[in-house]
Amino acid sequence: MFIDASNGGVNAKPDKLVRSFVMKSARNKKPWSTKPKSPVSEKLVQGRAPRRPPSRPDDRKKTVQLCGCSPHAECNTCPSSQDQSVVSSPDSRSVSVVSSRNSDRAYESSLSSYASPHAEYDDTSFPCDTVRRLSAKYQCNSNIGFSASFDCLAVRLDAYAEGLIHQFVQFATPCLLPIDPHQSSKAVATRWIATCIQSPIGAPFIYAALTTSMRAAQLDSEVYKWRAVSAVNKLLTNHKYSTEDITITAVLILLALEESVLADPQKKGEDRTSSVRANNAHLSGLRAMVEQRGGLVALDGNRCLQVCILMHSIAQSIATFKRPYAVLHDVSGHVEESSATLSKSSNRIDHITRQCHDLGVSHVLLSIIRTIVLFAEDLTVWYDAGVCSMDSLDLQKHASMLMYRLFDWYDRCPQDDMYAIGQTICLALLIFMTHATEPNSASFGSRLSKAVTKLRSSLQKIPLSQWSNASNLYLWTLTMGLLGAHDPFRTSTSFKTDQLSHFFAQKIALACGTASLDPTAVTHLLSKLQSCPWIPSVFAERVKVLLTILNIFLRNDPDNLVTATEGGDCLGDNVYALGQSTTMRFFTKSKSCGANDTPT
Repeated sequence: MFIDASNGGVNAKPDKLVRSFVMKSARNKKPWSTKPKSPVSEKLVQGRAPRRPPSRPDDRKKTVQLCGCSPHAECNTCPSSQDQSVVSSPDSRSVSVVSSRNSDRAYESSLSSYASPHAEYDDTSFPCDTVRRLSAKYQCNSNIGFSASFDCLAVRLDAYAEGLIHQFVQFATPCLLPIDPHQSSKAVATRWIATCIQSPIGAPFIYAALTTSMRAAQLDSEVYKWRAVSAVNKLLTNHKYSTEDITITAVLILLALEESVLADPQKKGEDRTSSVRANNAHLSGLRAMVEQRGGLVALDGNRCLQVCILMHSIAQSIATFKRPYAVLHDVSGHVEESSATLSKSSNRIDHITRQCHDLGVSHVLLSIIRTIVLFAEDLTVWYDAGVCSMDSLDLQKHASMLMYRLFDWYDRCPQDDMYAIGQTICLALLIFMTHATEPNSASFGSRLSKAVTKLRSSLQKIPLSQWSNASNLYLWTLTMGLLGAHDPFRTSTSFKTDQLSHFFAQKIALACGTASLDPTAVTHLLSKLQSCPWIPSVFAERVKVLLTILNIFLRNDPDNLVTATEGGDCLGDNVYALGQSTTMRFFTKSKSCGANDTPT
């Protein structure tokens, strides 16, 4: 395809033989470009050295290439091997653009910055040491599972940018699925990312990956971010590529990045307003693209993308209590329900079923509860031994769909006091499943704020006597509330200033009927909790930490046992709370899943 850049990128469609002759002749002559000539580019071309034989790969990586290309050329999604944009040059300047649909001031402003993530020669203040170390490291070891050279990408990369791409693969693939601490999905994730990077239309993904790596290295990533947006907009104008997997993947990454930015309370003023606009555009675009493809079920040919969108959609719903933007339905429009589990029976099922019957829990919710109990048994074996009848992608999908079924039941349940028991158990299970599917998460931020607040409200509608035949389930529900309200990994060890934590701590103390929790009392309490949904490797340590804090709280403030706690909530009601988890998974100095090579 011969692109006439002077006519806005319109396909001229020349005769095939003529096109071949023109292309061959041009390659055999001086370096050329499809973009209109400008005085600056003319000087660059005239000042170039005579054509030399191809250099060795090591020499090529060390070469600093100059390019005065416009962003339209830089984001060319189908370049020939002789006309690829170059992400390089300390002295390169670029203007990030998006389509005219986003023409507000934030999008129109000219971004004069580095096209390559290292500083100008005279600027010693630019924090590029991390990237330089990455560049040196990955020049020596470029084997990350890719089947083709980086020389054939839609965007040409210099050594620095290649280091960033390697870094993206190194820290993204192990963290792809929170439910996979064994990193069994790393190979398929690497293949997926390699396919995106090596695609002829991979420019949006490459720029999104560079943005991610720059943020992980704590460097300014704005230039790459807006190039990614520009490249996506170019693909959206072509119906052939507008809903391709790579386009959807790039938008999903941009959405997660923007949520991460908005989760920062320091983001204020016009910067925040601009980020909100961008976030809304990404979310709206992602929803539309998935719908145009025929829903998530139509993405079953790309399981990584399908599961990542499902996981993000459901997590966002739990954080905001809004309907998910994408969910898996079967061909008849019903929600997918996986029954492929290792465990077929469990003592916990019999125990919890009796308690739920005594409490009058609906049959629909009880069916979900029984499935979750079996799933928790599977996860126990999976986390301990890495054994399961499903692979990690199916496990993650099944977990997300179970959380969706809980959310959907709660959302459709009449807001009436007679349903308060069911709502309480449902909310506690949402907190349980969030923790159960992220065994290595260091913190959950305010993601569970709404669930915990709603749980407290439901509990206040239920007389204590109603729990008389389900005391273990009551204690378990309170513990899940405390776990959601007070992060066990927080540096703070006080419930005094946290009203939600205070509420659940008080209720647990009253239910235990003790003024302190000595080791014997803690062991007894844990045995009761384990008769309900439980995964020892995930919950034992987290709950022990909370009970230790609770014991200190009770010893120092015994009067709180009889002091009612009302009032506002201390957890932030942040619509972008999911972005906190994105930041903690990918952009913190100590990542629970990170590779050893990540920058610190």
